Amino acid sequence: MVKKWTASEKSRIVIESLTTSISIAEICRKYNLSPNTFYPWKDRFLESGKNAFSGAPDGNICKNLQKENDSLKRLIGEITVANDILKKTLEGVRR
Repeated sequence: MVKKWTASEKSRIVIESLTTSISIAEICRKYNLSPNTFYPWKDRFLESGKNAFSGAPDGNICKNLQKENDSLKRLIGEITVANDILKKTLEGVRR
């Protein structure tokens, strides 16, 4: 069965490869990991680090903000409908 690596584990392994003199082959053997799996992790890790300095927004942050924005718009719509119903009810009581 293939191990499912967490983001934290992937980061730790990539950082180990960058901060030690251990070869990639040895690190892959140590963690029972294929180099074909390791190198895309390393590339993504380094690209993310580069993006941190470029001012480009993180894709996940944008997605999360968009979801929150959509949720808040729905909530505003629901509150607006409830407010309209209450106004009409209040107008009926005043008559």
